[in-house]
Amino acid sequence: MRIDRMTLAHARRALREARHHLYDPNVTLIDFGHGQVGGQCVEDKLAIRFHVRRKLTPLALEAAVEARRTADVPGSIGGFTTDVIQGTFHPHRGWWTTWSRPRAETRADRRDPMKGGISISDERHNAYGTLGGLVADRATGARMILSNWHVLAAEWNARVGQRIYQPGRLDGGTSADTVASLARDAMGADLDAAVATLNGSRRLVAEQVDLGAVRGVGRAELGMELAKSGRRTGVTFGVVRGVEGVANLTYGFVGRVIRKVVTIEPRSAVEEVSAGGDSGSWWLDRATMRAVGLHFAGSDSPETGLALDMQEVLDQLQVDVVVGG
Repeated sequence: MRIDRMTLAHARRALREARHHLYDPNVTLIDFGHGQVGGQCVEDKLAIRFHVRRKLTPLALEAAVEARRTADVPGSIGGFTTDVIQGTFHPHRGWWTTWSRPRAETRADRRDPMKGGISISDERHNAYGTLGGLVADRATGARMILSNWHVLAAEWNARVGQRIYQPGRLDGGTSADTVASLARDAMGADLDAAVATLNGSRRLVAEQVDLGAVRGVGRAELGMELAKSGRRTGVTFGVVRGVEGVANLTYGFVGRVIRKVVTIEPRSAVEEVSAGGDSGSWWLDRATMRAVGLHFAGSDSPETGLALDMQEVLDQLQVDVVVGG
């Protein structure tokens, strides 16, 4: 569903007006997208959507507002109706508590050549995330890995040059598996993204495991069908239900507002979108195989994935996607 520029401009103004609701501890994400009726998306209904930790009954909401524990969401903002949807989101890196071999075990193995969708981590944490894919530095042409800040840096005091392992440490990676070094991140621009410069020890090709070559960059549109290749859940599919989102996430004990969020929901109630360990995956438009989102977080109830607008990530990090052959 392509939204015209005027409607999108109005939606952005409405989202700026709504953003102060992120101070409400019950609100986890505010975006613009398909409204819901009876818990089901209605594609011809556009709404400013408030995702909350707990959806309150009218009586409980009235009591919480009176006690100043939460704020009441208005019925409309900027000419758009509002919806309240339950959902709590967490960064999707895999820790020892979420350890699980992927469906295709080779994703957790040492790979040469490397492709998007396999295990990776920084050198300091017993964890794993997903190697997103191949990008090139706009200034130097250097080949780099693009993944998340919480996969490649993982700490606020992480230093440039920090080693990156493939496979990740939780999948058995050691210093002998160093393939890159941390170059820079975009957390200062409220984007959970980072790049690491390849050291030449192994080749990274512009392909995604079980999906094929990446064909460029696109923009996520409401209703667009996507696919991703991730370390934890392999190839999964989803539909874009929200864009231009602003999320309130916790990294360790630090709360951060993350912007330019794309909300991805399963095609059916029985499908899985993502899980812990898929952080860093690239969401591709199934029709064009162009990268439109960088996966970084999700929710299990309801099943939802969160990605960052890919073009915004590339511009902030000053890199370009390398197109596959």
